Amino acid sequence: MKNIKLLSLLAMMLFAFVSCEETEETPEFGNWKKRNEQYVDSIAAVARANTDGAWKVFLATGLDENKEWSNEYYVYCNVLQAGDGTVSPAYTDTVLVNYSGRLIPSKSYPKGFEFDASYSGELDPAFDVPVKFSLAGTVRGFSTAIQHMVAGTTNTTGDIWRVYVPSELGYGSTEYSGIPASSTLVFDINLVSFTPAGVPFN
Repeated sequence: MKNIKLLSLLAMMLFAFVSCEETEETPEFGNWKKRNEQYVDSIAAVARANTDGAWKVFLATGLDENKEWSNEYYVYCNVLQAGDGTVSPAYTDTVLVNYSGRLIPSKSYPKGFEFDASYSGELDPAFDVPVKFSLAGTVRGFSTAIQHMVAGTTNTTGDIWRVYVPSELGYGSTEYSGIPASSTLVFDINLVSFTPAGVPFN
């Protein structure tokens, strides 16, 4: 509950930050690339400070950890609820998840425009019906985060994270299915379970 309150405060602060440059004449996604870069930098600062101990920062899978990378090449994960499991999926596995995806806050969408979701309203693992897909078929930032999450067990819920994916690890400079180019993607993800490659999914 404390994390949720902190997230609400953070969202309000970030919305104010993003909105400060907007006027009534500014298009919904005007100056979008710069706004997203500034948003990622602000999230990165909060995540790296990790004052509440609820943040995790991961370099994108496959990149050399011995080199220096800009904020655009990391995913920033806020742990909303820690699962009790002990195992995480590999890139080649099939995952079962509840998730939603949004853009950063904008004038008409203070919580961010929702471009995709497997559930309606607020996430509720006890009632929501999860979806399955191959992790290798997702954007790099999404798959990077999930490989660090733990799945649930028979009697427990897996990790629930809010994951901030910079555009470089999303769709980059390409518009995709109504998602503007240079968009940061913000996912709420609950990892329910996963199945290793080559094993039939139950």
